[in-house]
Amino acid sequence: MSAKHQSWGWMLAVDFFFAGMGGGMLLVAGLIELFAGTGQLSLLGNIVGPLCMCVGCGFLILELGRPLQAWRVFMNPKAILTCGAWIMSVAIVVGLVYASYGLNPAWFGMDKLFWQEWGALRKLLAVVCVLTGLVVATYPGVLLGRHKGRPFWVGPGIMTLFLLSSVVTGVAAHIICGMILPPVEMPGAWNHLPALAGGLLFFQLVAWIGYLWIKRTGTTAAEAASALKWLQGCYADTFKAVVMFMGTIVPLVLVMIPSPLCQGIGALLVLVGGVVMRCLVVYAGEDRTWLPGEQKYRGRLPLGSEAFLKAWGK
Repeated sequence: MSAKHQSWGWMLAVDFFFAGMGGGMLLVAGLIELFAGTGQLSLLGNIVGPLCMCVGCGFLILELGRPLQAWRVFMNPKAILTCGAWIMSVAIVVGLVYASYGLNPAWFGMDKLFWQEWGALRKLLAVVCVLTGLVVATYPGVLLGRHKGRPFWVGPGIMTLFLLSSVVTGVAAHIICGMILPPVEMPGAWNHLPALAGGLLFFQLVAWIGYLWIKRTGTTAAEAASALKWLQGCYADTFKAVVMFMGTIVPLVLVMIPSPLCQGIGALLVLVGGVVMRCLVVYAGEDRTWLPGEQKYRGRLPLGSEAFLKAWGK
C-alpha cells in the first residue's frame, strides 16, 4: 500500500497554515469591529484573511486528489470535512463582503457605495466573522484530534495548540498588512496588536510545554514515545530551533519592542514558526497505532500496479 494512503503530506500542512491564519484574521477583525470600532485595522488585512482561506482550500483540493471532483466534499453532511468545507466557504464570502466596507468609493469613480451605509449589516457581518473565524481557526486541531490511531494527535490538546497558533499568526498577518497599508484610524486598535501577539506567544509557549509534558508522562506508551521524538528524536532540533526559539521566543521579545522594524520582523518570524509547526505536526501523524488485524488487511490490498488492474483499466 502506498504511503499516500497512510499519511498526509506537506500540502495539508500548508492548507492548515493558510486556513488557520485566515480564520484568525477574520476572528480578530470581527472582534475589533464589535468592541473597538470601525476602521481600526488595515483594509489589506481584512482582504488577505479570506484570500488566505482560498489558498488553503486550493492546497487541500490538491492534497485530496481529483480536483474536478472536489465538489463531493460538500455532499456528505455527516462528515466533519463537509462541515468544515461549508463553514470555510461561508467565512470566505462573509469576510470579503465585510472587507468591502473599507473600500474607497473614489476608486470606482463613485461618491458612495450603497451598502456601506448599512451599519447594522456591517455589525452582523462582524459577528459572523467571529463565529466562522473561530471555527476555521480551531478546525484543523479538531480534525487531527479525532484520529485515535495517531498518538501525537489524539486528544483536545492539539485543538488548543492550533487555535493559539491560528490566532497569533492572524494577528501577525494583520501587523504586517497594517505596515504595508495603514488603517484608516491611527492610532487605533492596530497599535495594540503587538502586545496582543506577545501575550498569545507566551500562552503558546506554555501550551506547548504543557502538551509535551502531558504526552510524555501522563498518557499511553505510544503517546509518550511520540512526544519523545519532539524532545530528543527526529523532530527535536527543528521544533526547538524553529518553532520554539525562532518562531515563539524571539518574536515574543521583538513584538514588545516599540519599533516598527522589530515588530515587523517578529511578525514574520511568527508566520515562519506557524508553517513549520504545522508541517511537523502533520508529519508526526505517520506514527500510528494499529487495530488487531489491520496491518494484515492492508497488506492484502492492491498496490495499483497489478496486472489484473491494468487489464481492467483497458
